[in-house]
Amino acid sequence: MDKKILDRINLDFCEEQKNRVIDELSSIELKHVMAESPYNLENTRLSILKLAKGDVSEVIALTKRAKIDFRDIILWATQEKGI
Repeated sequence: MDKKILDRINLDFCEEQKNRVIDELSSIELKHVMAESPYNLENTRLSILKLAKGDVSEVIALTKRAKIDFRDIILWATQEKGI
């Protein structure tokens, strides 16, 4: 997991939640994003964290949605003033 993502997790979640959040975000893989792009993968994970605002259940729901179409997650996050 990228340092930028881990830093955001450390800011937004308590110790008991961090491993669950990391596991959820790790379940989104390159195959879930366009062109199997590492940039799109990182952007999707950061967007989930931004939208979830420290809520583990939101991370879970957004992760499921990202696996269907990651572009929705990125769009929603950018509509909230960008990532």
